[in-house]
Amino acid sequence: MRTRRTAVVLTAVALLTAACSGSDDQGSGGGGGTGEPAEEAGPKSLRTSLRLEGVGGDVNYDKPIELTVPRGEIDSVEVKPDGGEPVAGQVSGNGSTWRSEGVLEPGGSYDVNVVAADHLGRQHTLTDSFTVASVPDSERLTLTMQPGDGSVVGVGAPITVRFDQEVSNQKAVQQNMHVSSSPQVQGSWHWISSTEVHFRPRQYWPAGTHVGLNLDLNGVRAGENLWGGRAYDLDFQIGPKQVAQVDAESHTMTVRADGKSTRTWDTSLGAPEFATRNGTYIVLEKFETKRMTSCGANITCDKSNPEYYDLKVDNSVRLSWSGTFVHSASWSEGSQGSENVSHGCINLSHANGATFFDLVRYGDLVTVKNSTRGPGDLVSRGDPGMADWNLSWPEYVEGSATGDPLTTAPL
Repeated sequence: MRTRRTAVVLTAVALLTAACSGSDDQGSGGGGGTGEPAEEAGPKSLRTSLRLEGVGGDVNYDKPIELTVPRGEIDSVEVKPDGGEPVAGQVSGNGSTWRSEGVLEPGGSYDVNVVAADHLGRQHTLTDSFTVASVPDSERLTLTMQPGDGSVVGVGAPITVRFDQEVSNQKAVQQNMHVSSSPQVQGSWHWISSTEVHFRPRQYWPAGTHVGLNLDLNGVRAGENLWGGRAYDLDFQIGPKQVAQVDAESHTMTVRADGKSTRTWDTSLGAPEFATRNGTYIVLEKFETKRMTSCGANITCDKSNPEYYDLKVDNSVRLSWSGTFVHSASWSEGSQGSENVSHGCINLSHANGATFFDLVRYGDLVTVKNSTRGPGDLVSRGDPGMADWNLSWPEYVEGSATGDPLTTAPL
């Protein structure tokens, strides 16, 4: 009896030894991993093989990536795009899982290097690579930005982001839109509509401010079946403070640069039935010559109507999309300084109009007072020339998706 029992035990040990011999480190589960061979054989519960999980196939673009080393304790992780900076992340749980702090670049390729310890305290290096899935063109959020990158603009210039699709998840998008400046200022985003959002400081930008914008929209869900597919950056400079103050009663325009009056000109504003709106405008764009018609201004398309016009107008500076301009108007020079006779534009002599045209840039300010019409209709329609500086600060902040102002980051 005793002899037979001993033989059974020896046979079992032999089988166990055969089953556990050789290297047991198989690398990562993604197929490209490497690892150190086990230093000794032993029962299954003592095996030291480690593998990396979480990088098989395309990684989702809409959520952080998680890397896991089952039965291991992660010491370090480097997830890095080719030629880029490592991705920030944290080890969590029992130390076997690493999670990125944000989503990754859609369509981007990344290399992975993980150092982890097994239950015996021995370190293993696991490497792999993966590609992040791309956002389909049909679901990609696209946009334009203003001011232009590298431009010099006026102290009233808002940052304008216009989306090509309607954004329903405005809060998520806004939280990934980062403004920095030197000096720092308090400001707020304000949604004009579901396709347009502006940022302006509480007060006008200080002259000489350097401003940067980063739209970190990679993988951000902007709406149903709508995702950000990339990041956007721009920076611009604030030029001297230039404000043109227009008085509808005295029929004058006074131009001030950095608070000092530089010139005063005679002007003519809108006739009573076409009164120019009071308020603060910003310069939007300029045209050396602009065709203006009464039909395009929704006044009349009837050529027999005395209010009909079809003109090529020199030195046209747009103040609103509704059709308010400062421009040269040689035909009204006899009324400039004494009477308001235009269809709503601010008329200057040909020479003064040319000087104003050369002087101003996007974001410079034009204020109108003592007219008989307010800006409310254009503000409610979100007209870009009047939407930013004709609301009180609390009203402007109300248009933020978060409901709060912010202080720009240092630049």
